[in-house]
Amino acid sequence: MGLSMDRPTHRLRGGGMDFSMDELQKAMSDPEALEELKRLTSNPEAMAEVRAMMDDPEFRAQMTAMVDEGGAEKLALVKEQLASNDELGGAINEMGPSLGAALDLLKRSCEDAAALEAACSALLSLVRNLAQRPEEERYRTLRTGSPALRERLTRHAGGLLSLEAIGFRADQEELRAREGRRAEAKEEGGEEEEDLELRIGDEARGAAALRRAEQLIATAQREGRAASGLATEHELPFALCVALPSIRAVIGGDSELASGLTKLLLQNDEFRAVLSGPAAEVALPSILGMLRSQAGLRGVLEYFYPEVATPRGHRVRAVSTVGEWKAAVEAAGDRPLVALLGRADDPPSRMLVAVYNKLSTDPAYAPLDFAAVSVGGADDGMALRVLDEAFVHVNALPLFCFYDAGIEHRRWRLAGADVAELQRRLARVAAGLSQAEIDEGPAVEGE
Repeated sequence: MGLSMDRPTHRLRGGGMDFSMDELQKAMSDPEALEELKRLTSNPEAMAEVRAMMDDPEFRAQMTAMVDEGGAEKLALVKEQLASNDELGGAINEMGPSLGAALDLLKRSCEDAAALEAACSALLSLVRNLAQRPEEERYRTLRTGSPALRERLTRHAGGLLSLEAIGFRADQEELRAREGRRAEAKEEGGEEEEDLELRIGDEARGAAALRRAEQLIATAQREGRAASGLATEHELPFALCVALPSIRAVIGGDSELASGLTKLLLQNDEFRAVLSGPAAEVALPSILGMLRSQAGLRGVLEYFYPEVATPRGHRVRAVSTVGEWKAAVEAAGDRPLVALLGRADDPPSRMLVAVYNKLSTDPAYAPLDFAAVSVGGADDGMALRVLDEAFVHVNALPLFCFYDAGIEHRRWRLAGADVAELQRRLARVAAGLSQAEIDEGPAVEGE
């Protein structure tokens, strides 16, 4: 299914659908359009089309690109409006998660090629058995506590989500009972072992749905095998290689970014040293978080190739003492203040500073003030006192904190280097937060 998005109107097209975030947002306040949306959610063929669009990796990449270009606030508002309508929210919940997104999470969480191969093989076996023997009861139910299933699939983030996306559901009474057992186990200082019976409904066992699921899983499996070959050939981490299809999808048709990424991966000795050094296991998740958005990738490229950096001044106030921290808070006044707290001895933190500096120049974030605290090491007492002032432990870095009139919105803290999620939060804070949004915190994309 071909998809395209016209920029900067954030128009999304796919499989006969053609809409923009603005149109969808307006529809939520238009009674006639709202009724049309409700009719859409009750049409199985239309909802199958929606699911197919959600599963398409190009569509998900374009959603990320939309966020890159300032569409995060529109997306957040649309999601909030959809969730607030009982009928529409119920239909969306009934549809379940996107299998494509669940498989993306599964690929990221598998520690190596063998683990991903085993997980995909388990999913393919389930789907093919359902397709070939749809009436056999033993293929319609499974238990998440099965040692074999746990080892191959459900121990990974994205494993259970993939089963749910295929159509396996837990009984609601069993879910409530499990929550009760969890609460009791927590009170006793233990943890309830996950063991649910999942059952696939008749509506999810259609030939077309199973065929699409098989295609998506087989694609993930092929990507895992290709990533394994790349990792071996070019001496790169498997986790980075398996993420390359989604990174390339985010790049889209930007040949300059694509060329820069190739040069970075294959020719930049400093970058490759970070990936193979003693801190590689800790650094890699942060690096991947930056590479999964255009803004993050540009920042990383400018860090390693400063000669190509855009010659523009940034708006980030450097902070290294408590006095400077208090001055930054005071200077912000009534304007929201965003603070990046990182480590000077941590390569991902230094790369993140380059990304952060660039984001501060984006006109979309003009209502915000920016500050950055860089801790040089355990003996950097002055900067560590700033962390104490902000109630942050050094082991939590890198960390983004959001302030308003000197008061931190604790629920909005963002740990790590997920630049796309940072952009979503910056856009929402720049647009102004309601008290309810401050209290509830942001919903992470994909929840």
